[in-house]
Amino acid sequence: SRSPDQRSEPSDHSRHSPQQPSNGSLRSREEERISKPGAVSTPVKHADDHTPKTVEEVTVERNEKQTPTLPEPKPVYAQVGQPDVDLPVSPSDGVLPNSTHEDGILRPSMKLVKFRKGDSVGLRLAGGNDVGIFVAGVLEDSPAAKEGLEEGDQILRVNNVDFTNIIREEAVLFLLDLPKGEEVTILAQKKKDVYRRIVESDVGDSFYIRTHFEYEKESPYGLSFNKGEVFRVVDTLYNGKLGSWLAIRIGKNHKEVERGIIPNKNRAEQLASVQYTLPKTAGGDRADFWRFRGLRSSKRNLRKSREDLSAQPVQTKFPAYERVVLREAGFLRPVTIFGPIADVAREKLAREEPDIYQIAKSEPRDAGTDQRSSGIIRLHTIKQIIDQDKHALLDVTPNAVDRLNYAQWYPIVVFLNPDSKQGVKTMRMRLCPESRKSARKLYERSHKLRKNNHHLFTTTINLNSMNDGWYGALKEAIQQQ
Repeated sequence: SRSPDQRSEPSDHSRHSPQQPSNGSLRSREEERISKPGAVSTPVKHADDHTPKTVEEVTVERNEKQTPTLPEPKPVYAQVGQPDVDLPVSPSDGVLPNSTHEDGILRPSMKLVKFRKGDSVGLRLAGGNDVGIFVAGVLEDSPAAKEGLEEGDQILRVNNVDFTNIIREEAVLFLLDLPKGEEVTILAQKKKDVYRRIVESDVGDSFYIRTHFEYEKESPYGLSFNKGEVFRVVDTLYNGKLGSWLAIRIGKNHKEVERGIIPNKNRAEQLASVQYTLPKTAGGDRADFWRFRGLRSSKRNLRKSREDLSAQPVQTKFPAYERVVLREAGFLRPVTIFGPIADVAREKLAREEPDIYQIAKSEPRDAGTDQRSSGIIRLHTIKQIIDQDKHALLDVTPNAVDRLNYAQWYPIVVFLNPDSKQGVKTMRMRLCPESRKSARKLYERSHKLRKNNHHLFTTTINLNSMNDGWYGALKEAIQQQ
């Protein structure tokens, strides 16, 4: 296989498989592509047995000399003083209304071609969602060629499906999935100058994803990742094959820090599904759930069950890859604090700065339920606090945080990281001497929570039992968000 940035050899219409470099030059050429995205060979769709099959789509060769003319795609950053948050965006549904491109008029530079699909559509494609899908080549004597499609044409629509914002992988899969013999209608526009700049600038796909499963790389040029990491995907047909994406890891302050290969969406969904359906051990989450159900007769035991379950891994509602974009939140986000003194922190913020913070009260799950039992915080309660221009302080579990993210409330999650069991005991004796909570259990739960749910944390503050510097750090961390 090739590195994330190695350039491919020129494509050939008569061959529909990627050209492989010699063994002697593999390592140097792999490393050469680490810093620059290269062109890819013919995309190959993998069957279940992983045997490559040729298809009709391939990107055009790209010049060795880089002459970038298009700007590097960047996330949209919030204005100074406004909170930043990665918000999900819905992928295009793809179906266009009858009147599509502006006024629906077929301009002189446009062409509407119709033909029946043979063994393949006979097109090679370049570009991506960031610049559009372009014809990089047409198979000689194919129906597409006979109808006038040529290199440099931008494909605007295929059978009433919009191609203007589609990623290249989706374009390939759509053409592959068209049945043999089906009539194909393509609306295209001649844009050779734009196409030439795209090829010279090595641009195509560009979008952001957040991961919701853990992955260990399978090759030297792959990228391992944990839950909650953000990547910019720049090539959805790495090496011209379906199955892998070329992506750039996003680090602190939204900086691009590392380039490599990650599974494509379909493979990611399969891997995540296996990860979330692995059988639980005898003492696992499900056993704990049923064990804790039997503790409802006691308020103390109910609280214990809730706190223990809060340290368990989250079963997320999100897909393996969540499409995100950096935006302003537009509201004061709720705040969730985890750690051995989270209860102290919430009370202190609400008491000392009531104009900024307010604790969101919980309600019984059902009418007539014992008011003393563990309840839920309703979304309208959170909204009422936000409407007062305050941060809602939430005492919720990690699973609730994940559901809040799914509902696009994006809480600020602060983890107060304890230094030791004795440190927890010292701090609680100083801050809340009337509390009867076990310092040992609080420390152990914090350790489990950090291990299983660190991907939910917006920021982590290390506690020092010798002082209360954590409080100023907490307020500053919230203000920075």
